Amino acid sequence: MAYISLYRKYRAQTFEELMGQSHVTVTLRNAIQQGRLAHAYLFCGPRGTGKTSTARLLAKALNCERGPTPDPCNECRFCRAIQAGNCVDVVEMDAASETSIEDVRTSIIENAKYPPMEARYKIYIIDEVHDLSAKAFDALLKTIEEPPPHVIFVLATTEFHRVPPTIRSRCQRFDFHRGTIADIAKRLQQVLDAEGFRAEPAALHLVARAADGSWRDALTALEQVIAFSENGLITPQTVYNALGMLEDETLMQITDALIDHDAGKALTLLDGQMLLGREPRVFAESLIQHWRMLIQAALHAQDKAGMYDPAQWSAMTEQARRAGVARLLSWWERMAGALSEMRSSGSPRAILELYLLMFASETPGTTSTAPVAVAPSQSMPPSTTPTVRVSPEPHPTPAPESTLPSPPASDVMDPAYANQLWQQKVEELVQRSPAGKMNLMGSRVAVENGAIRLILASQMAYEFFKQKPSREQNLVQAARAALGMPNAPVKLEYSTEPRASEPPPPPVVQSPTLEGEALIDAISETFNGYEVEPD
Repeated sequence: MAYISLYRKYRAQTFEELMGQSHVTVTLRNAIQQGRLAHAYLFCGPRGTGKTSTARLLAKALNCERGPTPDPCNECRFCRAIQAGNCVDVVEMDAASETSIEDVRTSIIENAKYPPMEARYKIYIIDEVHDLSAKAFDALLKTIEEPPPHVIFVLATTEFHRVPPTIRSRCQRFDFHRGTIADIAKRLQQVLDAEGFRAEPAALHLVARAADGSWRDALTALEQVIAFSENGLITPQTVYNALGMLEDETLMQITDALIDHDAGKALTLLDGQMLLGREPRVFAESLIQHWRMLIQAALHAQDKAGMYDPAQWSAMTEQARRAGVARLLSWWERMAGALSEMRSSGSPRAILELYLLMFASETPGTTSTAPVAVAPSQSMPPSTTPTVRVSPEPHPTPAPESTLPSPPASDVMDPAYANQLWQQKVEELVQRSPAGKMNLMGSRVAVENGAIRLILASQMAYEFFKQKPSREQNLVQAARAALGMPNAPVKLEYSTEPRASEPPPPPVVQSPTLEGEALIDAISETFNGYEVEPD
């Protein structure tokens, strides 16, 4: 007999076996018992959470020779045919490959008017229904709205928002939930017992974490780990090596190196992971996930998701305290931007190294994303940051009016006060132009001999503004407006080294708006566009 993948071999065959979706199974079982069947169902949720399996269970429950029944026998010819996928009256359609109006007309519309050939109901299961074309949805609309009494539609999608409202309003909607780490690990242990393998609890915990709530992904990953393991025993190191995951200890060490400004150690750890075959993008995603959990550790002080053992969580809580939420937020945001660059770059490792060097070179107090209030002081010397490249001085032009406070022009301005004004201007700029936000992060200004030095944090940021004269000129005008020096010459520079003489960090004005889980929700909303998944 040919080998069957674990996720197919252990697919749920009864409603009781369907794990983590009790809210769906209870509703469907009650509807079958009461005879209150809908003519169309819409199953929504992440991949691997049981949408198609539930559709097949519903088909068996309705067509079982002992039914309709909420407990199909799995022994009659209809149950066995549906389980094997060869029942003529249960039609499964993949909308990702059959998207056109002709596919819908041929597979559904023309055949729906005929009664079932053998079974009690003719059931159409359309997977990834959001991939149907607009014309196909229009053609399907009338049939879904008023189907023949022997026809039931089950639509499955991972992107509910792409299903037209006209289709949604004609279906009963069920949202499928991600599995918890504890539940997935329990299921993996059951599968291992049936297959005759052994695993350390920490190893199963890692596989469940990597699955990100997907039951199918968990079984697929477990299958890969089993093939990699020796002597029938699965250890955490087996999981790390088989799935190409970064060890928690490595992520802790890299973050410690960034906190301690040890750029050499950060690069050494990165080199070690690259030699093991880790992809730069996976490395960056793992760091983002680690920093996200550190922020939760700082705010919750306990692992509510059960993702880490108590000792590991305690170490993460301490690391989060040392790093600070503001710095972790800044790293998270900028590394998410780096991921976008890696996807289109021919050298993603170089981009990753650049960002790690930037993070390690930052001095305390430079990662806050909120403007700070400080009093001007004349005791600080002007900045002496070494630069790599300097642009020619642009010709002075009148600057637009600024709503920021404007100090009198002078040959030398206190660095702390100048950068306070500039950071306020940056906040205004990024609201109007989100595309330039990453390129302005970490930028500084200095006033020397009546001229403004605008120092960007990286060469990439420098080249972003130098690519278009209008972009550079707008930046120059913004610097003049921020400092109240409308006719001052501006030099655009970039630096890859920390400043030799840095003013002490100004006190950060704490915002009393959000705390605890409310802040976590706000953070998740802010970074909702960045989807980070395990490799």
